[in-house]
Amino acid sequence: MKKLSGVLIFLFFCLPLSFVETQNNGVANDKAILHVGVILDLTSTVGNVTRACISIAYSNFYKIHPNQNTRVVIHMRDSKGDPVTATSAALDLIHNIGVKAIIGLDSSVGAEFVAYVGSKSHIPILSFSPTHSSISLTQAPYLIRVAQNDSSQVKAIAAIIQAYKLKELSIIHDDSRIGNALVPSLAVALSDVDAQVFNKTIIPSTANATIINNSLLELKSMKSKVFVVHMSPSLAASFFLNVHKQGMMSKGYVWIITTAIADVMSYMEPSVLRSMNGVIGVKAHVPETKSLKKFSIQFQKRFKQNDRKLYRPQPNINALRAYDVMFLMAMVANKVQPRFNDKNSLSPPANKKGNLGLFDNSVSTMGSKFLQAIQAAKFTGLSGEIQFIDGQLQSNTYRIINVLSKRDRTIGYWTPGAGLSKNLNIKTMQKDYSANDYDLGSVIWPGGSKVTPKAITLTVGVPYKTGFVEFMSANRDKNTNSWKVTGFSKDVFETVMFGLPYEYDYVPYEINGVSAGNYNKLTYSVYTKFDVVVGDVTIVANRSRYVEFSQPYSNSGVRMITLKTDKNLTSSLWWFLWPWSKDLWFITIAFFLTTGFSVWVFERGKNPEFQGPLSQQLGKYLSFSFSISVFAHKEKLESNYSRFIVSLWSFSVYILMGCFIANLTSMLTAKNLQTSTVTGSVGYQSGSFVSELLVDLGYHPSKLVQLSTIGEYANALKNGSVSAIYDEIPFIKVFLAHYCNEFTVAGPTYPAGGFGFVFPLDSPLVSYASHGVLEFAEGNKMKEFEEKWFGRESCYDNFQKNTTWSQQLHLYSFRSVFIIMGVASVSTLGLFFASDLVYKSAKENGGIFDMVRKKFVNDVADAENPPVRTRVLIDQMHEQESYLT
Repeated sequence: MKKLSGVLIFLFFCLPLSFVETQNNGVANDKAILHVGVILDLTSTVGNVTRACISIAYSNFYKIHPNQNTRVVIHMRDSKGDPVTATSAALDLIHNIGVKAIIGLDSSVGAEFVAYVGSKSHIPILSFSPTHSSISLTQAPYLIRVAQNDSSQVKAIAAIIQAYKLKELSIIHDDSRIGNALVPSLAVALSDVDAQVFNKTIIPSTANATIINNSLLELKSMKSKVFVVHMSPSLAASFFLNVHKQGMMSKGYVWIITTAIADVMSYMEPSVLRSMNGVIGVKAHVPETKSLKKFSIQFQKRFKQNDRKLYRPQPNINALRAYDVMFLMAMVANKVQPRFNDKNSLSPPANKKGNLGLFDNSVSTMGSKFLQAIQAAKFTGLSGEIQFIDGQLQSNTYRIINVLSKRDRTIGYWTPGAGLSKNLNIKTMQKDYSANDYDLGSVIWPGGSKVTPKAITLTVGVPYKTGFVEFMSANRDKNTNSWKVTGFSKDVFETVMFGLPYEYDYVPYEINGVSAGNYNKLTYSVYTKFDVVVGDVTIVANRSRYVEFSQPYSNSGVRMITLKTDKNLTSSLWWFLWPWSKDLWFITIAFFLTTGFSVWVFERGKNPEFQGPLSQQLGKYLSFSFSISVFAHKEKLESNYSRFIVSLWSFSVYILMGCFIANLTSMLTAKNLQTSTVTGSVGYQSGSFVSELLVDLGYHPSKLVQLSTIGEYANALKNGSVSAIYDEIPFIKVFLAHYCNEFTVAGPTYPAGGFGFVFPLDSPLVSYASHGVLEFAEGNKMKEFEEKWFGRESCYDNFQKNTTWSQQLHLYSFRSVFIIMGVASVSTLGLFFASDLVYKSAKENGGIFDMVRKKFVNDVADAENPPVRTRVLIDQMHEQESYLT
């Protein structure tokens, strides 16, 4: 780079230069003088307006501060828009005039060369050019940018793109350094908001109308009608005039301009501004202040009196910054305060006059001090806050404009913390970053539309099929020869994508009225024929390797359809008895009766509740027997035998009733978890991935039968040509809606991804579509669309609720309960009857026993001293006698 700059500088001296110096304006001899160079393109309106602002600033400063010890002397040079001339002028100002700073240089290329020269000589270079991509602070430490870096505006542009959901766009820029430097950072910022730059058009800086029109014709043929334009103001003027002539400033187009154009729009011709109606732009924000209003009056008066051709209602941001920089130079000059006897050292070297000194390596002795004073400066100027950090002017706010009727309307602002907002009132600005269209005011788009343009037409591929047309149906209109596409999938897609600026051209995947291939081929055609594929396309692993799917918008899974072999459970009169087998019902009832009989036997002799006429005893017996099943018996039991047998039977009933209720609930609610046995051929939908699944499940390819329509499904199952049909749950729902009473589902549910929309890999639309699907699934639209296309009541869902696949409970399952209960009942009855016999026998033999007892007692009583053991026996006999009586 150093060699290149050296060669160019050597060539500069061979070119004739024109200098225009500003006189000392009556500077007193006792004042120190600081020479400052100004290099501007005085062949342009911008340059002349900037010169006028510098002149006004110079005059205003010394009117306000007349007693400054150090006065600035301005040396003006005309670069004529040529970087070579600008560099030559800088060398002259440094070596021949002895300037201690140079301001201006709105050309990035000229500023780049001058920056190297200034850094070598320790001369601060204050440039109005925002972009110096190839210069770092280490390479040119004396370069100060009196402008925001171009890259700071890219997030504001990305926020606009995000707010209006403009997912695909083109970037148009010139081939200059300022044009090329912004593109990489802009592309990154757009990628961060999921926008895709699919085209970049470079227009030569010297392009004529023919070159511009050729580029516009190419852009006009592209699907995206969204363009971001970044180029020099002079080229932009010619560009937009031709854009208007080509009819590309009409409805459906979106044009966004950068600060390179927006900041100088006020200097453009009315015809150019008229051709830009509807354009959106990013513009540096200038806060409204009293000082600015006062200066604006002075500015307008200056041009009305001196040059009405250059008159503009307001100066642009560069002119305001030039005013502020002139103030800065005057303030810094006085702050550095060179001593009176050193003033000659600030004047141009006499021996260098007329000799540019190409190889003069002299260094300014006060350059470092002067640079530090500039970098430390901080004040509020007309353009806003003036403060330099890392050699760059810091400013974070941009104004979002909409061009209308030769002027720019403010529709909002962008700040790093709040993002987009309609105003800069801190209280009303959102705390979190926001980038939504409602954060901006209304926009008049190209063509006068107030609705965000559908700037892109997407070619949407849809399946061409004759069956299950509820999901997607494509029919050709014989009169217009156009396709009419309807269906559940289309409605979901357009709902999910609502709000995006897209129009859709639905194209069936067919050739001469026949499907062009299976769903795999349709999916992969997203790269060759379509921008997106919409329809009943299932998300499958091997497909997702080559394309991207949105989130599924349908039920997932594959099941089997078969003929109904039994009636619905609740259609039977005695359906509630189904949980138990007949033998279990019989034995359970028998045990109820047996237990009731046992209790009656135990209680009838002692319990009044079980006594009375025979009819009353029979009723009590039956009611007690069955009330135990619900634990509702209220009779008080007197016998310990009764209490034991009832407690044991209650526990058994608890087990039986619990299992009965559980099995009945399972029958009414459980899903089918059995696998039906299929021995013959099986069917599948033509073109579906299900054929691959069936092969994986072990079916031989020769046993697989392709079917297309709902009618073919029904006929194949009825005539036995297939034993079953495998298909995805959404298709099964549609089929059962037509044949609910004749067919049913069976077997397990095999996993599948569900239906999704197909996009190319890395498509910016995937994330938006997936988010839209999730919102759609959570709302009421899904139910509304299902009712519209599949009917209000889903037979499949009702089948899932009402069909049972649970097995009946048999006696064998409860054998241990009945064995224990039976043994306990028999044992208790046996013990009861045995003790009853003993009692009766003792009572019948009570007379003999009494005679023996009395004789024994008398014999013992006759004894003089009966032993103690004998007395105990006598007492026991008395107790036994009492018991028996």
